Amino acid sequence: MKMNFFRLNPSSKLVLLGAAMAYFPFLSLINPCFGQDKNALETQAIKQVEDCGGRVMKISAADDSREVSFYLSSKPIGDSQLTGLQSIPNIIWLNLAGTEITDAGLKQLAGLPLKKLHLERTKIGDEGVKHLKGATQLTYLNLYGTQVTDAGLEHLKALPELEKLYVWKSKVTEAGMAALQKSRPDLMIIGELKLKPVVAEPPKKPEAKKPEAKKPEAKKPEAKKP
Repeated sequence: MKMNFFRLNPSSKLVLLGAAMAYFPFLSLINPCFGQDKNALETQAIKQVEDCGGRVMKISAADDSREVSFYLSSKPIGDSQLTGLQSIPNIIWLNLAGTEITDAGLKQLAGLPLKKLHLERTKIGDEGVKHLKGATQLTYLNLYGTQVTDAGLEHLKALPELEKLYVWKSKVTEAGMAALQKSRPDLMIIGELKLKPVVAEPPKKPEAKKPEAKKPEAKKPEAKKP
């Protein structure tokens, strides 16, 4: 049975309005972001990044694309420092290199329009890579020095825009790289660079010069007898 507010008597309307006014503060306790202005949330999220040593920068003056970087932060960066990223619009580059983020922390990146993601020298493993399945705009992914194995590469096959992948010093094997390359021939995979030893050839001995054959001397014409 639906209730029509406009047909209620004045006393009933006052009761409903009073209940609604009491309910709104309760919502703010459940969700502190309820009713806040988006700009205020963005400002607060940027301040949170900067307070822990990170940076939020515009990539180009032509649009609102942004880069968030925690690289070289003077403070420890973990999962809790990623909580406000959803309030910063247009993050397409994210640098988490050398941080203490975990596999579970990558869940907080869901929905970000990421195109470039640095995860090198972190403890991210296969479970963390699984959370990147929805990053359909990702073109660059750096997994250098992580715990990702061949199993983790399976989750990357479905990323249609991925162009460059770094797996050097991870747990990825040559067989895993070959399998991924077979399914994604357009993808550039950078693994360990193995240099083949160069064997120096012994110097060649100079060939002995053959003695030149003497040309026969031209015969002098005989003197004519008188």
